[in-house]
Amino acid sequence: MEVARRQAPPDSAFLGDLRTFYYWDSYEAPLRRGDLAMHELYLALFAHHPRWAKWLLVVRGILVAPLGLRRTRMADLDGIEIKPAYEVGDKIARFTLIAQSDDEIVTGGDDKHLDFRVSVRKIGVQGATHVALSTVVSPHNALGRAYLRAILPFHRAGVRAILANALAAGRI
Repeated sequence: MEVARRQAPPDSAFLGDLRTFYYWDSYEAPLRRGDLAMHELYLALFAHHPRWAKWLLVVRGILVAPLGLRRTRMADLDGIEIKPAYEVGDKIARFTLIAQSDDEIVTGGDDKHLDFRVSVRKIGVQGATHVALSTVVSPHNALGRAYLRAILPFHRAGVRAILANALAAGRI
């Protein structure tokens, strides 16, 4: 198995009841680098976006800026600060660190149209260690729901690519 969609995100101490979210998804891949601390694992995924995914994020930023939504610039994606440790409230890659433990890190953002959380978690699968990358989203209004519907195909492809890219490069 390389990258696969999960039935549900693994139990999380931080995400809570999935029924409270409008949308969620979860993907997993084998974790061959068991030596990575959680922030290192997170950065192995999110500090190395494929070039096409970076361009999609920049184009998305240009398209949504007139709606007052956060804009992503190429400099935001190429200039990721990597620190030896992170605390709740710090920016890690592009998102805010919300919670962390020995086996999970949760980041996210709150905006006027929706709130989202991203969980990266080490999980046991049939005697092996895998990484689960899960996303939960709560839109606040019609704009948030429309935005989510528009970006979901790109989100799903991007998440798979992030995991596959990290796996192929030996970062995870």
